[in-house]
Amino acid sequence: MQSKHTPTVLLVDDNKEFLDVTEKILREITGYNVLTLADGRETIQVATTQKPDVIVLDVYMPGRDGPDICRQLKGTQELDNIPVLLLTGGGNDAQFRARCLEDGADDFLMKPADSDELIARVNVLLRIKALQDELRRERDELEEKVQARARELEKTETLAAIGKMVAGVAHEIRNPLGAISNSAAVLSRDLILEGEDHKLMDIIVQESNRLRDTITDFLTFAHPPPYNFTLVNLRELVEDVILLAGQDTLCGDEVVFQADIEDYLPEIEIDRDRIHQVLWNLIRNALEATGERGEIAIRVFTQLLNRKNGVVIQIVDDGSGIPDEDVEHIFAPFFTRKAKGSGLGLSMVQSAVKAHCGTVRVQNDDTGGAVFKVWLPVRQG
Repeated sequence: MQSKHTPTVLLVDDNKEFLDVTEKILREITGYNVLTLADGRETIQVATTQKPDVIVLDVYMPGRDGPDICRQLKGTQELDNIPVLLLTGGGNDAQFRARCLEDGADDFLMKPADSDELIARVNVLLRIKALQDELRRERDELEEKVQARARELEKTETLAAIGKMVAGVAHEIRNPLGAISNSAAVLSRDLILEGEDHKLMDIIVQESNRLRDTITDFLTFAHPPPYNFTLVNLRELVEDVILLAGQDTLCGDEVVFQADIEDYLPEIEIDRDRIHQVLWNLIRNALEATGERGEIAIRVFTQLLNRKNGVVIQIVDDGSGIPDEDVEHIFAPFFTRKAKGSGLGLSMVQSAVKAHCGTVRVQNDDTGGAVFKVWLPVRQG
């Protein structure tokens, strides 16, 4: 049976009396392991060797202050997951609080700190770190499994094997993810969180949701639901997606959408939900490319292709475009250059368009951005 982990708290303060009193309180009341430092310049070295679960830093210390140490901690990959609680005897205005957060602090507390409040804040940071560590473990396990199965797939090179692989991995990860999400929900319900504490809990929930969305992508890729073709007003569908995209967190205040939709478009026979998802994926990609400002142009017009009546949906962004070496791989399953994401979005776009007997193409625009062009037949079969 795995022994229960006893948390370690690192206290860093040039006030020896404060260190002695606080160390005694934490040891006697919580039973935590407590490390103390009177010189902030040793923090990084001790944190690297001892790997504490929480670091409590004084803001003002000779030699090196707390925010500077916090900045280096959060900029070091092996230490960036350690929560930092800053202690200060002054400077509690909005500008100071903003600086603390910008430097990577997870929470801060005014001196003299009440022992009950100090313990409560440390406990909240420990709970959040435990959930974040669990999320990272599950993510790393998922990535390891995907990579291991992908190596096996190099021998088979079949989409059927890919589908079986992602479905198996997704099912393996879904149950522990549910436990993590439920734990976060319980903590969020039972704890009275304010300010930065509430923000940290939101991060836990957001990361759980992101991992859940990744699993949903895997399962949808492996076992897509049946298509339901109906006659759809394409203008209304495109306008709905643009409206939703304008409210998305990726859409900055200076992003402009330009819609040029041909008059008298015919009703088109499609699975509305699937084409909605196709447009949503492509527009979100465009939002990621443009950043906080830029222009995304959506053109919709009729076009005859191979003597079949069809409609083109063209999405153009003014981002940096797609590297030439990536264009031929852009629709391949699991191919991505993004720090976050499953690499299945564009693969599912291509799959859905093909299921509609349509085509999807990508190229770089003369101005530097990317152009995605989807052609769909007006009628199926």
